[in-house]
Amino acid sequence: MVNNIVVAVNESEESIRACEWACNHLLAAQSYTMTLIHVQPVTSSVSAGPAYILSDEVIQLLEFDTKRTTQRILSRALHICDRYGVKAETHVVIGEAKKKICEAAAKLGAHLLVVGSHGRTSFIRAIWGSVSDYCARNATCPVVVINRKAF
Repeated sequence: MVNNIVVAVNESEESIRACEWACNHLLAAQSYTMTLIHVQPVTSSVSAGPAYILSDEVIQLLEFDTKRTTQRILSRALHICDRYGVKAETHVVIGEAKKKICEAAAKLGAHLLVVGSHGRTSFIRAIWGSVSDYCARNATCPVVVINRKAF
């Protein structure tokens, strides 16, 4: 029985669709918990490059902006859950999204992981990588990948 669902959310419309899909289609699993997970990038990974050293003030501004963005994303996802009458918890981790989503899903004891997909071609996925592909191959639970056509 699926009773612990983890939904990965970020700034993309695809992840918001995945959240909405989970709320809309998984209500039949009467007693389940939903956790919205967001992965923040490591602040140093958004620096100006290896030739630049950022001041403490700039790093603090980047961290503040990252936290504000995270709050906005989670607030939007929680609003969707509220619309469907779904009570959801939030979980924030820092690092590389694809790895941290899988790690957090395992740590949270997820029975199902829901992620969005941009629907990129295999060539672009090979160059940029794909969070949903990585999760489908590496998560310790079943993964539902929601693409643009699903909603």
